[in-house]
Order: sequence, then structure tokens, then C-alpha cells
Amino acid sequence: MNNTDTTSFQSILAGVKRLRDQNGSGDENSSKKHQQQRTTEQVEPSKDVRSNEVISSFNQQRSATGDSNTNEETSGAAPIRVSNTGKSVLVNTTQKANPLLNHLKNTNWRYVSSTGGNKIYYDYLIKNRSVLFLTLTYHKLYTEYISRRMLPLQRSDDNILIFVVDDKNSEDILTEITKLCMFKGFTLLVAFNFEQAAKYIGYLNC
Repeated sequence: MNNTDTTSFQSILAGVKRLRDQNGSGDENSSKKHQQQRTTEQVEPSKDVRSNEVISSFNQQRSATGDSNTNEETSGAAPIRVSNTGKSVLVNTTQKANPLLNHLKNTNWRYVSSTGGNKIYYDYLIKNRSVLFLTLTYHKLYTEYISRRMLPLQRSDDNILIFVVDDKNSEDILTEITKLCMFKGFTLLVAFNFEQAAKYIGYLNC
């Protein structure tokens, strides 16, 4: 015989139903509050985020797009030529006396030097391409120089030699340099003055 009090059982069921209704309402309200909070966060971005900020790691200058005022940090480094931020040519300090640099306009560039075990083999580094520089007169004086310079770079086929013809009777030497570049994996760019050589660097950096 079942001695269960149906009235009491129904009362328990009713109580359970009321609790479920209350919890469901609470979860819904909590969900709505959470959704409103997320909407507010999307509408109001964090104040710590700086939009359109341009930072140059070379001259330590910071500026925002559309703002002509530039705050320069005192880093002790000499100012460099600035055009498009993020496109900088690395120039070996051995090239400081090269007249080419006087014609290297509208191009970001800065000096680098070998330090410790970090040996620099290029004269110019343009978008990860190693560039060597040579003049005809120098090659006549030191014929083995350019072969030694090419040796540590010839593992890559993406190297460039800028060769300035600054003397007469260059035909035979040009033939020799062309063959050398072919076997060492260098692209040969022939210029007839330092200004033209500087333009090559500018074109490669575009």
C-alpha cells in the first residue's frame, strides 16, 4: 500500500518548479547583463590602444598619422634621412667615404658595423639582399678584392654587385666582371657615375 502524501508531494513539485523558474529568470538576467557589458566594451575601445601609431626603430621618432608634431627621444644617434618608415637600407661603415651616399636621397638608411662574432659581409643590405659595391679604378688596382668579398656571400643566389665604370678602356674588365658574377651568383648592375649607382639602391628599396 502506498502511504505517500500526494498533497505533500505536489507541494514539493510546486516548490521545485518555483525554484527552477527563479533560477531561469536569474540566468536570463545575468546573460543580458553580460551581453550588455560586452556590447559596451566593443563600443568603447580601451584608452591604452594608440591607433595609427608609426614607430621608427632607427631614429627613435614617434608620430601619429595626420599629426605634424613629432616627439623625438634623445637617443644620442645622428638623424637619418627619412622617407617611408620601415624601408631602411643598412650601410656598412666601411662605405662612409663612398660618394654614392651623397646622392642617396629620399631613402632611409643607417650605418651598421661588424661587432664581435657578427661579421658583416655586405656593403649594403636592401630588403635582405646583400649588395657589394665596386669601381673600375679600384678593380684595376686590386683585382682579387672583389673575389674575396663575394666568397662568403656566394651561398645565396640573391646577391647584387653595383659596378661603377669610372675610367676608360672598360670593355675587357666588364666581360671579366660579368663572368665572375655569373659563377658567384650575383646580379650585375652597371652604373657610369655615383649618382646612377645611388638610384639603383633607391629603386631596389622601393
